[in-house]
Amino acid sequence: VRIKIKFMEIVIIKRESTGSGPNTFNESENISKYEIMDGAPVRGESIPIRLFLSPYALTPTFKNIHNKFSVKYYLNLVLVDEEQRRYFKQQEITLWR
Repeated sequence: VRIKIKFMEIVIIKRESTGSGPNTFNESENISKYEIMDGAPVRGESIPIRLFLSPYALTPTFKNIHNKFSVKYYLNLVLVDEEQRRYFKQQEITLWR
């Protein structure tokens, strides 16, 4: 199956969750969005990406602080084809201070 890619973008997402059990509250925020490619790539081509994070107010990744609070960051890759269908791939990333 050949997909005719129209463009590709990458999004940095911050997910905070507070509370525990049935009282858990989740909030997602798009930190930034970059269009990294316009048009279809050549087979075997690699696309280097450099993201400078200093312009953004980021915190370190926190996982289950006293089972009440966590902050996680994700890179979300979105491919859009010529028929406006969207394909997603999401990867969690860890930020250190």
